[in-house]
Amino acid sequence: MKVGYAGNEVGWMVYDKVFEVAKVIGSLGISQDNYTDLDYYPPVDVDLELQVMYFMAMVSIDHRLNVPGHQFKSMINGKVYVGSDLLWRFGVEKLRSDASFFTPRSLAGLKPSDVKDWLGDVWDYGVRAFLLSDLGRKVLSFFNGSALSLLKSTGGRLLGSGGFTDMMRVFTAYTDPVEKKTFLLAKFLHGRGLIRFIDVDDAQVAVDNHLTRLALRLGLVELEQRYHDMVTGGVPFTPSEDVNLRGLVRDAWKLVSVNAGVNPFALDDYLWRLGRSVCIQDTPKCSACPLRGVCNAYEKGVFINEHQFYPTYWY
Repeated sequence: MKVGYAGNEVGWMVYDKVFEVAKVIGSLGISQDNYTDLDYYPPVDVDLELQVMYFMAMVSIDHRLNVPGHQFKSMINGKVYVGSDLLWRFGVEKLRSDASFFTPRSLAGLKPSDVKDWLGDVWDYGVRAFLLSDLGRKVLSFFNGSALSLLKSTGGRLLGSGGFTDMMRVFTAYTDPVEKKTFLLAKFLHGRGLIRFIDVDDAQVAVDNHLTRLALRLGLVELEQRYHDMVTGGVPFTPSEDVNLRGLVRDAWKLVSVNAGVNPFALDDYLWRLGRSVCIQDTPKCSACPLRGVCNAYEKGVFINEHQFYPTYWY
């Protein structure tokens, strides 16, 4: 570990780079989405209980969809959807055809075959069925069958004992130590106005492979040589190594958020879009990237990808 830099066994956060990136981010006029695109999200006039359950259910299964040898891809009404976009489009289609699917009682009784019938060619439909069933059963058992009751019990607090992140740990889908799904769900709920967190400035970005790749390429996080070699060699990280790396990435983006004066949820929206459409694996589109002037990878012409990690329901 470099002296004077925050880090752990896998690497360290580079403060000078954090400030450089934050300066650019702060100049971009970033704002949070309100998540009303009807291709992926419910209409705003749908019953509030159903809206919250929809987001809780969809986020609970929003993890790795494209794995080696298997791409989650389909055409709907003449438009090709891939990965997370396809998952959420399937969600909206199900909501339109059978809204009761997203009620806690319906989710609690789901079988793997039900999820396979719904999502089709998804590689781990059994895992996703379990996560949805677990979600439904626990909303019934711990929150009187009401997702709105869960939100109300937080008192509008995101963090702390009894806050939203604390409450969500009861659900298996939301047990990632780096809380990717938890903060993704919080972002959706806050942006839609289904809850307004009083401590929203204390939020974190939802760290997935895209935000990790961006942090490594920009140079916000640098890896110890052993772990750098594992990334470039395609050697999978263990769960604890993955948590250590994504924890560093989360801390780095938090400092960017603070120094840029940009809400963490708005920053997460921006970074996720950038990672999916511009700073992509192997062939990044640097000419379209407003961060290229502060990017180590662009300066050196060497573009590292994110680390490999065995497929998980965490992210």
